[in-house]
Amino acid sequence: MDNGISANDFCRNIWKLYLEERRYDLVGDYISDRISVIGTGAHEVERNLDEFLGTIEQESREWNGRFTIQDQWYQTTELSDKHSFVMGELIVRENAPDGILYDMRFRFTVVLERSEHEWKVLHIHQSVPDPNQTRDEFFPHHMVEQTHTQIIYNLRHDSLTGLLNRLYFKETCERFLASGDSGAFLMMDLDCFKQVNDQYGHPDGDKVLISFSESLKAICFSTALAGRMGGDEFAVFLSGFNQKTEVETFFDRLKKDWQERQIVLPMKNPLSVSVGVVFSGTGETSCDSLLNKADQALYESKKEKGTELIHWVFYTADGVSSF
Repeated sequence: MDNGISANDFCRNIWKLYLEERRYDLVGDYISDRISVIGTGAHEVERNLDEFLGTIEQESREWNGRFTIQDQWYQTTELSDKHSFVMGELIVRENAPDGILYDMRFRFTVVLERSEHEWKVLHIHQSVPDPNQTRDEFFPHHMVEQTHTQIIYNLRHDSLTGLLNRLYFKETCERFLASGDSGAFLMMDLDCFKQVNDQYGHPDGDKVLISFSESLKAICFSTALAGRMGGDEFAVFLSGFNQKTEVETFFDRLKKDWQERQIVLPMKNPLSVSVGVVFSGTGETSCDSLLNKADQALYESKKEKGTELIHWVFYTADGVSSF
């Protein structure tokens, strides 16, 4: 571009080149070697030229939409003989691959450096204004609400699997029991899980834990609770399940789902699961006591484990009894 054009017009041409014409091959020609970029997304930060060009290359491969600039404004402040600061706003329409037109606006600030022959972009900061923010809000209320919601979620859920964490699982079960609810408590353990970590590594071990958690989520009813108690140990409360046949039907569904999910996991042999079960109708009203009895049944299940993919033992007043 001719360095005789204004900083405003230079930015106008850059946005047209990038948004409307998709000339990714030319954008790099007008970028300084010292470029830095802060984008709209949570991870859109490029600290140097290599990171910026890598992002441009990835976008050119993965996104095939196109923008039309509907309206725009620019304001320039001269910082020195060689540097200009341009701020502005673009209102654009995206013609997305799904055939739907999306209207959006974003604001930007650009720092330009002028050499003898041309302008170069030193820094870009791009943001999307929040339409829900009112004039008297420093931060939009819904942003604070979303942050609060996320904090509460993180406090209650296991960070790896998304299941309830140990503390919140027990607290919720206590509330169920206090309200007179009854059901079956299950303690589960993945057999030989340590060998998975030792043989395949912890990243693949995490994949196994996540996959089994997804299996629990898939088959648990809306009234059921599922939590990760720690390591490869899981707990489930099946509200309203008061008969062995109901729990056994649950295990049949779990077996089928878990078997299918293991196809894409790295282990050569299927990973089995041992389970201990206790019904809340055994006279216990404490979640800790019920989980302790389910854990005793789990211990027996581990000892009796055979070739079944899911092996379970029931805790009864007379002791434990296998399936």
